[in-house]
Amino acid sequence: GQYQAPASQANLVGVKVLDKMGAGSLSTVIEGIEWCIQHQSEYNIDILSLSLGSDAVAPAEDDPVVNAVEIAWDNGMVVCVAAGNSGPGEQTIASPGISPKVITVGAADDNNTVDRSDDSVADFSSRGPTIDGLIKPDLLTPGVDIISLRAPRSFLDKTNKAARVDTHYMSLSGTSMATPICAGVIAQLLQRDPNLTPDQVKERLLDACDDLGQSPHIQGAGYLNASDLIEDFANVE
Repeated sequence: GQYQAPASQANLVGVKVLDKMGAGSLSTVIEGIEWCIQHQSEYNIDILSLSLGSDAVAPAEDDPVVNAVEIAWDNGMVVCVAAGNSGPGEQTIASPGISPKVITVGAADDNNTVDRSDDSVADFSSRGPTIDGLIKPDLLTPGVDIISLRAPRSFLDKTNKAARVDTHYMSLSGTSMATPICAGVIAQLLQRDPNLTPDQVKERLLDACDDLGQSPHIQGAGYLNASDLIEDFANVE
């Protein structure tokens, strides 16, 4: 408990779709998403956090992984997807982050300070427009030097020894680290009002973003300010 993220007491359902090296097939990813849809009520799955992606080679409507996450969205699950780590080049948003429905998360660099005034967009964070010309990412959350749980003796642990923090943690960067932070904030929001639809959740998140002065294809709606999101919602109540 030395380091805690948003919604640190949330219940988690881990669905493994990649191998120990972080690779896998799109069909396995789709199977994992479909498993969540099938077991949604059994495990009370409200949010899908997908720290994965592949090069977008087809329009969203023809992309099978996009189709899978949008079915989950239509079934009432809020889906957060990593934008990708192929920035700062344009048109680098990964699939299924090209979906117009889901929340595509880019990475911000908080410079390891509490003050938000020195925060910026991470260079590696993928940029829009999407393959269909849509504005993505949707928003940014911190994704640089994020401390999370270490999995001892895992492939990642063995190949990133310098990233270890104390005994139980490791520090990594990427939109894959930013995505679960966004999911955690959403969990807090749904704890306040579990009746919000995915579309309503997305709207509230976008309204709670701070403008960093970048193009929408770089920052989306901006840098998520969780305190504004929760406070604004409390005022509405």
